[in-house]
Amino acid sequence: MKTAQLLNALQQLPHKTAYFGPQGFALPNSDDEFKQFQQGFSIHPDGTSLTGVNPGDWQKNWLVIAIDTELGDPYFVDTSLEQLPVFTAMHGEGIWQTDAVANSLNGFLACLKLLIKHGGQTAAQFVPDETSITDPKILTQLHSELVQASSCKDFWSLFFDCYFDWLEED
Repeated sequence: MKTAQLLNALQQLPHKTAYFGPQGFALPNSDDEFKQFQQGFSIHPDGTSLTGVNPGDWQKNWLVIAIDTELGDPYFVDTSLEQLPVFTAMHGEGIWQTDAVANSLNGFLACLKLLIKHGGQTAAQFVPDETSITDPKILTQLHSELVQASSCKDFWSLFFDCYFDWLEED
């Protein structure tokens, strides 16, 4: 998939950010912003490549499609695979250890749509309030829908663990 096609797919979302509690995903708004999202991952700000071929290196076939709004971690597709699976990895660890987020780009976008629909947030919430979803039934259903859309249980289970921790901190 070419960069223009990838950006077009991302632009199908009605919002360029999806928030759920304190957690959020920011997507690029333009071709220029898409290129900026690659900086620090595949491209150094001076234009040199940061990719490598060894385990733990950023791979040349990875393209950042979203950034975690809380921690700055990348969400990226592997363009060498037809379904464009989406991964994340912790920024600043010295090596890139990937975690699957969705088995396809379409699955990832479906997850973001679910978060937008259920969360209804326009910004990250630092403290839970009356608009925060606390009903275990609703949260269990949303978790199930996210796992089904993404085919990646581990990431979304951790996502909800962090959400529950956030609820309990208040």
